[in-house]
Order: sequence, then structure tokens, then C-alpha cells
Amino acid sequence: MNAYITATGRFLPGEPVPNHEIEDYIGKVGRGSSDLKELILENCGIKTRHYAIDKQQKTVYSNARMAAEAVRAAAARAGLGSQDFELLAAATTMPDLMGPGHASMVHGELGYSPLEIITAHGICSSGMMALKNAYLQVKTGEKRTAVSVASELASRGFKSSRYEEMTPIAEDGSLPMETAFLRYMLSDGAGAAVVQDRPQPDGISLRIDWISLTSYANTEKTCMYFGSKNNDCEKTWNDYRNSASAAADGAAFPRQKLALLPHLVNIGIIEAQRLIDAGKIDLDRLDWFPAHYSSERMKELLIGEMRRADLHIAQEKWFSNLTRVGNIGSASIYIILDEMLTEGMIKPGETVVCMVPESGRFAISFMHLTAVAGDNSHV
Repeated sequence: MNAYITATGRFLPGEPVPNHEIEDYIGKVGRGSSDLKELILENCGIKTRHYAIDKQQKTVYSNARMAAEAVRAAAARAGLGSQDFELLAAATTMPDLMGPGHASMVHGELGYSPLEIITAHGICSSGMMALKNAYLQVKTGEKRTAVSVASELASRGFKSSRYEEMTPIAEDGSLPMETAFLRYMLSDGAGAAVVQDRPQPDGISLRIDWISLTSYANTEKTCMYFGSKNNDCEKTWNDYRNSASAAADGAAFPRQKLALLPHLVNIGIIEAQRLIDAGKIDLDRLDWFPAHYSSERMKELLIGEMRRADLHIAQEKWFSNLTRVGNIGSASIYIILDEMLTEGMIKPGETVVCMVPESGRFAISFMHLTAVAGDNSHV
């Protein structure tokens, strides 16, 4: 049996926010944060992004609602109703609630008929975890129609009011680079994919040939993390006397160990070579390489290392909308594929290989797709 992505959908909250308006939404946090903004933005290459908070730092769209809107968009394109789905797989990094699971809240927001749910939690790779669950359930015949969705609401955790109790700011007005970095890198949105056991009769469907997801946490230290001052579990935000003391010590804010980021490039090369050696990826037959990466600088490093490893993918085969929609973590690859499909970029018979690296504790995902035309597409 086969499994196909028959429709996609996305939800990007509000109007695109240009670089000069970022702090109108998330505010300023100490001199150090604003001073680093231009350097961070120059390296990441992002020109506009979307926020689910307004300029008063009030939440306009919850994480669950953004996910539900993306699902509704995908369902409408697939011609499916609220009773047609058998599985909802939902992924995010920071859900609205610590419990119940994100998928429960998305299901409640949707109001769809009773169905199976799965919540995938992580950072960028969680979106691929959810999609692989949907893919395998359809491919094995367990389900006929599933939907996978990934959503992120990063801005809510970056608003300036959240940092008022952080001791380093109170002392000298600065913000650690590892914290300031993410404030200007991450943004909000959701993407969804309908997965079915047959292609759509009209238009293009994407047959999922395989999904590979590999963790390197056994050899790598934590790079991007939430809930601890240091990149380990010796003392987490829950181990403090109260939430105020955790915030004061800087344990309640997302961080990125920038010195470890080059490790992610190396892991990407190792995994790509492993899949090529296994006969799963044929670079000569590759038509598209949609890739989620955190910055244009990271893309340059990846391309350089791939060339040194004799892995050549022509520049015109790469695709990302990072500069226009921002870095939306787990939702990024869904939103990339949605744009490619709705803009008619992918043609029948073309081969698509998606790449999603995660710097959390280092994981890398690849997905191999083949574009298939529906039976009515030739009529």
C-alpha cells in the first residue's frame, strides 16, 4: 500500500512583520539584545515573519487555533469534511498547555468527529515525527485518511515582559547572546498535510516513499533548549523554589549554544551520505531539495560542506521560503511544501527530497517524495 500527501494548508497569523518592526511586537530587552539584532538578522537573512501576538504583546491566536486553521485549509483543498479523518497527528515545541497533549487541544479547537490522536513533542523534528506517524498508519492500512499538523507560537515566550525578572538584565542591561539570538530568529505559524491511501483524482499528490529520522543525542550535547540555565537536566525550571526564582536565574527562557551549531552541518552530511550509500537517495534523479534551515548563513555552511563531501545539489533545486515567512521550526517544512504545491512548482514524476535538521540535541530528518498526477489530471 502507498501513502500520499494529497493536500496541504498553512496559517500565518497577521500581516508580514518587517525587521524594523520586530521590537514593536516583542519589545526591547536590555541594551545587549537590541545591539545584537542587526548582526543576527544579517546572518539569518529573514526579511519578514509573522507573529501571533499584537503590539500590546497580547496573544491573538493560540497555538492550537493556528494548527486548527492550517488543518481546515488542507481539508478544504482535499475536499474532506470533519467526519472524514481517522487520525490527527499534531506537533509543536511549546504548546499552549503543559497538559493535556497538543493534539487534544487541536482536536478540540477543530471540533472534528472522534478520531485517534498523537502528539509529537520536540523542536524542528517534531513536525516530521508527526508526519511519519500519519504516513506509517496509512501505509500499513491502519488508517485511510489522516492529517498531520505542526505549529509554533514562539513570540509569546519572547515578549519583553517575560524577561523583567531575569537577573543579568537587572544588573547591567545586557542579555546573553544565546538568548538574544532566538528572539530575532523564531516566529509563528502552522502547516498541515493530509495523508491518504490514494492520490487526489485532480492535480498533484506527493507519494511518500520513505521518511528517515535519526537522533544523535547519544554523541552530542544539547544545543537548543528550553527550561534550564545550562544545557543539561541537573537543574531545570521545575527544580527551583518557584517560577520567579527560575526566571531570575534565566532558567525559564529558550537558549541556543551557538558554538555547537556547526555540529548540525556535520550530522546533515553524515546522514545524507548514509542514505545515498543505502540507495535511498539518487542525486542524479533529484528534482527538488526543499530544506528547512535556520539561517541563510547555515545554508551556505551546509552547501560548502556538501561540496567538500562530493555531494552536489544544484542551487536551482534548493527551495526555502525562510526569508519571507521566517523560521517557524517544526512547521517550516509543511509551509515550504504548501507553497511549492499551491504555486505549481512540482510537476508529475518529479522527485522531491526534504531535509529537516534539528539543533535541539541534534537530529536529522529526510523525506523522499514522488509527484503523482491524479487520474482526472489528463482529461
